[in-house]
Amino acid sequence: MSACGGGSSDGTPASVANSATVDDPVAVVDIARHPASVSGTAIPPASSISDSSGAVWTVKNGVVYRANQKAAFTQDVTLLLWYAGKIYQQNVNKLWWVWQNNAWAVSADPRPATSTSAPSGASGASGASGASPAAPPVAASSTGAAGASNAANGMPFFGVNGHYAYGGVYSSTPLSTQAATMVDLGLTGFRQDVHGYDQIDMLADKVIPGLGSSVKVMPLIDAYPWDDPTLNGKTPTESSAYTYAYNMAAYAATKLKGVPVVEFGNEYDLDSHNRPIANDGVNISDYDNSTWPIWRGALRGSYDGWRSVDTTGQTKVIATASAGFLYLGWYKGMLTGAQPDGTTGHPKVKTDIIQLHWYSDGLDPENTWGRDGTNYNVLKILHDAYNLPIMFTEIGVNFDFSTAQAQAYISKTIPELYAARSTYNVIGFQWYELYDDPTGAYGILTNSGAKKNIYATMKAAVTASH
Repeated sequence: MSACGGGSSDGTPASVANSATVDDPVAVVDIARHPASVSGTAIPPASSISDSSGAVWTVKNGVVYRANQKAAFTQDVTLLLWYAGKIYQQNVNKLWWVWQNNAWAVSADPRPATSTSAPSGASGASGASGASPAAPPVAASSTGAAGASNAANGMPFFGVNGHYAYGGVYSSTPLSTQAATMVDLGLTGFRQDVHGYDQIDMLADKVIPGLGSSVKVMPLIDAYPWDDPTLNGKTPTESSAYTYAYNMAAYAATKLKGVPVVEFGNEYDLDSHNRPIANDGVNISDYDNSTWPIWRGALRGSYDGWRSVDTTGQTKVIATASAGFLYLGWYKGMLTGAQPDGTTGHPKVKTDIIQLHWYSDGLDPENTWGRDGTNYNVLKILHDAYNLPIMFTEIGVNFDFSTAQAQAYISKTIPELYAARSTYNVIGFQWYELYDDPTGAYGILTNSGAKKNIYATMKAAVTASH
């Protein structure tokens, strides 16, 4: 018998394989000591594999071990594979299983047909870069000023937000119509938010092909820590958030290969699980210390998971997830390994690009004021502190602006953003948003597709800016 589950001679796994579970001894499950291996690492030729929880996998005499314990019942295993955040095994009969919910489930080789051989240079626990708390400060990263000229990697400077996954006008309006509208406006970057594996599939298989080559999609992937089904209602930890985000990001990297930029998380600093931000949010101490490690885990896991697949940096990664405005303490703490309670030396979040959200009530990002009357040039502060490209992944007009005020804001702001390319390394923006939808009447068009008065204003401002 050669099945991984020790079942029938045709390789069908026995029921025991689906009922077994594995404990995680603290001594051997440690993401700091065993950062996740690069996606595609296989045994052989590697001697071990580290997964996104910090558990080390090995194969001895055809039997699979996780964290030095037998991973359910296996035998005659010829290949163990770490791919897109999951562990797979193949036996002597060329049959495949995937490890999920602490058991083996029948599967297939997850790799594309052109890459089914194990990488000759694969290694075990050396892992993806950035998973270790000892990662270098972000300001010293090679993705800083030296890489600024190609930081957007083909992403258009002018873009807009959309929500195909929400349904409504974004799914009822043909994608070709949306693309034609965007081309007419000159806003050909399209930020699209997705929140799970099925929506990642939809984006890859339907939305991106349907929009055509004239539009570049920037996925926003939100592996929201409280959505992790393995928690069973428990509060996430930094470790659980890291693993949940890592696995989703690794999967997304296989499905969305070649997108110019990918963003992870959305406005985590304003999440309802946090206590409200104190003061203006300029200082790290203004934030909720209890939830801080959870968000840090999600952002670290997102970056590391994507990079475990995209090891060459083909796609640039945004992993800051701030609501922007004056929330400068959020960036500082996340990117330097500090916490609101004043402690330092924690793991650092890595990012290739600083994202910023900005709406009209914040006035000018180069000239705005805090509650105490302090004047801030937010672009200069971010540019000088981190030496990374800056992208406005949301910028728009608040409801309290009249049409005339909105038109004036657009006419002033769009040229200023374009001019900030040279002064502060601003590499683009996504206006919020294309159509009105249940989140509010932020759109350039109504939810029936009619052009608002600001449509012509936006088109003229974009055309005049370049």
